[in-house]
Parts: sequence; C-alpha cells; structure tokens
Amino acid sequence: MRKHTIIFIIFGLLTITAGCKKWLDVNSDPDTPQNPDPSSVFPTQLAGIPRGIQFDARYIGRYIQNWNTDLSTRTADVNWDQMGYTGSSDTNGDIWRQVYFGLGQNLNYIIDVGRAKGQWDYVGAAYALKAYMFQICTDQHGEIIFTEAFKENTAIFRFDGQDTVYQGVRNYCDSALLYLQRTDLNPSSNKLSRGDFVYGGNTARWIRFVYAILAHNYNHLSNKSFYDPNKVIEFCDKSFQSIDDDFLIPFDASKNDDSNFFGPYRNNLTNFRQSNFIVQLMDGTLLAGARSYVNRDPRIRHMLSVSQDTTNGNGGYRGVSPGAGDPNFSTTDSLRKRQRVAAPFGDSLYDNPSSNVFTPNAGKYLFRDKAVSPVMTYAEILFIKAEAAYRKKDYATALDAYTKGINAHFDFINRGTMPRGNDKLYKGDPISVQQRNEYLGGANVKRSAATLTLRDIMMQKYIALWGWGFVETWADLRRFAYNQVPDERTGQPVYQGFTLPATISADNQGKLVYRARPRFNSEYVWNRDELSRIGALAGDYHTKPVWFILP
Repeated sequence: MRKHTIIFIIFGLLTITAGCKKWLDVNSDPDTPQNPDPSSVFPTQLAGIPRGIQFDARYIGRYIQNWNTDLSTRTADVNWDQMGYTGSSDTNGDIWRQVYFGLGQNLNYIIDVGRAKGQWDYVGAAYALKAYMFQICTDQHGEIIFTEAFKENTAIFRFDGQDTVYQGVRNYCDSALLYLQRTDLNPSSNKLSRGDFVYGGNTARWIRFVYAILAHNYNHLSNKSFYDPNKVIEFCDKSFQSIDDDFLIPFDASKNDDSNFFGPYRNNLTNFRQSNFIVQLMDGTLLAGARSYVNRDPRIRHMLSVSQDTTNGNGGYRGVSPGAGDPNFSTTDSLRKRQRVAAPFGDSLYDNPSSNVFTPNAGKYLFRDKAVSPVMTYAEILFIKAEAAYRKKDYATALDAYTKGINAHFDFINRGTMPRGNDKLYKGDPISVQQRNEYLGGANVKRSAATLTLRDIMMQKYIALWGWGFVETWADLRRFAYNQVPDERTGQPVYQGFTLPATISADNQGKLVYRARPRFNSEYVWNRDELSRIGALAGDYHTKPVWFILP
C-alpha cells in the first residue's frame, strides 16, 4: 500500500500555494486545473467501477462458472477453472486497485472540496461509491485495509477484519444518506447533474442505491445468529423501485479506454466460453427437469450463444465444464467443428469478429463495445428480498418478490433505451408478452408459496446476474458452500447442478476457494509484514473461509 502515500504526496505538491505560488502560476496549465471541481472528477470515478469488476471477472467468473476456458491445455486458464490462482501477479486484483488507487483519494478529494463548496450532492454520491467499492472489495478479499487505508507517512497498512469493514460500509452509507438528503446546496456551484452520467444528478435514485448497498451488506450475513431478514426487506423496499433505478455504467466506444472491456474491440473474452451450468439453467434441464423446446427460457437467445449445429435437442446451446475445455475446440472433423461452443460475441462465432476494430452491432448481450456494464439492478434487489422473506418463512412475500424479480430481468433485457445511446441488450426483437407468459406459466417457475424453494430463488438470481454480477454471485455461492449447504425447508441443495471441478487446483490442498488474495504489487511487495500477521503468505490462503459466511 506504499503507493497510497506516494500518490498523496504528489497530489499535495500540486496544491501547495505557500512559498512557491508564483512558480506554480507561471507553470500552470489552464487545460489541466490543479484544483478541479468535483464535477470534473466524478465522471472518472464512475468509469473506474467497471474497470475493476470486469478485469477481475475474468477470474472469479470461472470460480462461479459464469464461463470457463475453451481449451483444456491452456494451463494458466485451467488453474483458475480449478479454483486456483496465479502467484506473484496482480491478476484478480483490480477491484483492489480501484478501491485504493483509482477511486480512493479521488473520492476523498470530492468529499473535501464538496464540503467546502456546499456541494452536498457530490459529497453524498462520493460516500455512496466509497461504500459500494469497500463492500465489493471485502466480499472478494476478506480482510482488507480499511481504517488505515489512506494513512500518511507509513509503508505498512494494517488489515481490518470483515466485521470492521462491514460496519464501516454502513457508516459510509449513513453519511451518504445524510448528505444526499440535504437541499441547501450552494446555488453558485456545479450540481451533481453535471458530472453524473448514471442518474443525471437525481439524488432520489442515489438514495435508493445507498439502500441497495445496505440490503447487500445485511443479507450477506445470512449465516450469522444476528442475521435480521426484516432489516434486509426494509432496505430492499427503500431501494430500487423499477428498472429505471438500475445502476448502469455506459460506454461511448470511441476509443479503447471508453469501450466496454467485454466488447469485441478490446478482445478480452475470446477464449471464454459459457458454462454448462448456465446453459442447463436456461434450457430446462435444471429448473424444469427436462430439456425441450417448451421448457426453454426465452432469455437464452439474447444472453447465450448458439453453435452452428443445432441438433443436440436444445437448439444448439452448448457449454463447457470447468477445466475440461471444449472437447471439439481443436477437432478437424467437419461435423464436430460445427458443435464447438460458440464465443460470447454471437451465435455460430468461434473467433472474435472485430478485434481492434469498432464494428456497429458486433457482439451480443453485455459483450458489445457499446453495451452498459451493470453495477446493480432492480431484479437483483427483488431476489435479495425474496431470499430474506423466505428465511423469515414469509413464503407469500418471497413468492411475490421472486416472481417480480423474474419479470424485472425480462424488463432489463427488453429495455428499449440505454444511457448515452448504448446498445439494447436484446438481439432482433425483444421477448414477447406471449413468450414471457408461457415461461412464467411453465415448469421452470414456481407459482405457489407452498412449493417455492430457496433453490428457485437463488437459481433465478444467478441467471439475472450472469455476465455482470460476479462478486454478488460469488458471495451467494460461498454462503451456501457452493452446492453443499441445503435448503432447510426442503433438505435439497440450493445450487443443484452446480458441479465442482473434476480436479481442484494443487494450490488449494484439497479445499475450495473462498477469497481472492490481496493485490500482489501493493501488498506482497510493500506490506508483507502485515500479510504475515493475517496468514496471507500461506499458499492456500485463498481457501480460508471469509468472515461473512461463518456462523
């Protein structure tokens, strides 16, 4: 974490006025202000969120089987499929990087300057982003640096337990709500609308976002004796009210740095293939118990990619198992070549159609150059509410939230307009009313509170978060020890059909993965004494269960 201090010192030098004011005046650049307004800093903070999540999604996305590698001989990729990691590397450390370097001091700057200028809306939104980023960072890594995160004049930064971080996130949320609810803004200062390309300065939506963070925070503690489903439901009810509240980061796709990391242009998903698990969730195998056209989820044609050969009984949707790769990847047989698992960029595609070239309409679903990167959605909140109500044994409320959650994800896919003119997520025509009704009335969906299970809720949540909600899905899977903790009501596995890798990485010493290791370049290089204290130098540290899943 030594770089924190270096960044702070450089920032401080830029703002010194005493003793060298004339020198700074002579050398100032009007195009690069030394004391920028929060309105010019805030957009970069929003843009930094998907960078952290999408970079790391290439790795935790394998743990949760959103996708896996296409080639079983690609050693490094296979190790991640098998719940391992890459040593002496910053891989899977970009959320960490964004929390401490990308957003860290910049959010503090927005808060400090915003307070001085009476820009309470910026202050509140900055606190909301701090809460969100620390929440996903601790959910991914477990113990992290919190109370000493931006401490000056030190090269060693103390790690805090997750109980401290979880409470700290709640405190940030309280501060966010306090400032976002203030109406005595400085009339001569820039308003949040100038720098906010997500909600356009709508503080009511920012407040709902804060309550959504709190809903996640409280719901992750479902294994604790002090878990309170009533608080979770309260926060859900105060948070998102429709898909209009979805927190979506748009991309302009005019150059590399403002193009979707998952799009064809940036070429980061070429060797990724949809998993067997998501295919079987959507083709009827797992939820309906039979793979047939009548049981096929109408969302599948918009989210997943179909292979050239469609004779396999589910329309040609194929997936890979973790570490096994695509058995047809290198085949020379003409029929088997057509049965390869398609790339995420489109149907019947096995290679990237437009690497390093911006091609309008190239890609599919969230894997386009100009597709949004979701941060949180209304559907997600409804499934959190459904789980909390189910745990409370209020099965009627659980059924209502579960049904609304499925509908909200249909609405998410069918959304006709996106921020900043980003591409629609559906391909061709949106899902029709008839298709939706047939699915809701079919074998995949429960319609009775008496028959609803936690498995139904969590499987539908998995579908709704597939391709973007990586940290939340991993939090869910770990709370249930992947598929090993049953639903207390039914005694059945919650993630039935989620098959662990046939071979677990040798790094794990026979255990499953439960955390990402701290970022190598900032911690293992500069902060090793503290890592030694918490046991992070052990080769199997990534298998140590995180606090929030423990009883």
